[in-house]
Amino acid sequence: MAQQATAEDYPNVTLRMAHPLPESWPAVQWDKWWAEEVERRSDGAVKVDIFWSGQLGGLLEIKELVSSGSVDLGVFAQAVHASEMPMTAIAAGLLNRVSADPETAHELARDVYAAEPVQQELDELNLHPIKWTVTSPYRLTCNKPIEKMADLEGLRVRAVGGAYVPIWMESYGMVPTRVQATEIREGLQRGTLDCNFGPIEWVPFFSLQSVAPYVSDINTGTFTTFQLYASADTWNSWPESVRNLMTEVANDAMQKDLEWIEGAEEEAMETFREAGGQVVELSDMDEFVEQSPDMISIWEEKMAEQDMGEEIAPLVPLQREAAKSFKP
Repeated sequence: MAQQATAEDYPNVTLRMAHPLPESWPAVQWDKWWAEEVERRSDGAVKVDIFWSGQLGGLLEIKELVSSGSVDLGVFAQAVHASEMPMTAIAAGLLNRVSADPETAHELARDVYAAEPVQQELDELNLHPIKWTVTSPYRLTCNKPIEKMADLEGLRVRAVGGAYVPIWMESYGMVPTRVQATEIREGLQRGTLDCNFGPIEWVPFFSLQSVAPYVSDINTGTFTTFQLYASADTWNSWPESVRNLMTEVANDAMQKDLEWIEGAEEEAMETFREAGGQVVELSDMDEFVEQSPDMISIWEEKMAEQDMGEEIAPLVPLQREAAKSFKP
């Protein structure tokens, strides 16, 4: 049996973590818990100072700050860097209707990170993933009800996650619209945006229930949103005791996140209903599912066009296995 590390096994270090989100954002409490728990379990030897709200760099900058070693740790959304890390980014989900629930999305991310081609890509980027955050299924929260598939035609829907979410949306006639998170509520209120695309637990955070009182029962898929990284060089420079501690605490934090999501989803839905919000059932769900494009095949085709067909081959079965979560 492996011996548990004692305080004497940890160096006295203070690490800086760049975080693009405010401390009040849903689910970031597990990033904070991770940092505090690493310090607690190391008896104060390993401290992690979190710089919230982009103090050290914005959402698009943190990846490079981590990779270059300018910061010790950083949280960013790898999906927005899909062109730079196409295989790793697929761990974030990216493909609609592959992971039907948070547990599947979490396991898919874990398995993708462990795959050899992804590890090679991460090594080239000088990045090491430590933990990731998942959400409840992404849904369409709209200022008009979606009662049948035809109602999707022409809807301006906030698009996130690189190139693949827009492809899925366009297959139903939706108009993918790039909107910053801070502009979602105003867009829905003014009518320049018809629907938000995101998990229900984000609705109270952005106070969308008063401007988008209709949530569709369509499950578009579950994604991992933000990931905590260290540079590979920095990670490998730390003693094994520190690496093991961070990994152990990350696993605990991610389990807590999964347990929290179910209650958070229910609480957010209750808040939504109390504000007069309605869950709208799609009358022709079977036809909707039948029309849903095979996003895994589309991803394979796009990667083959970039001469990456062989590299991604080990990742395709992982996606297919996850997609079984959508089957009755």
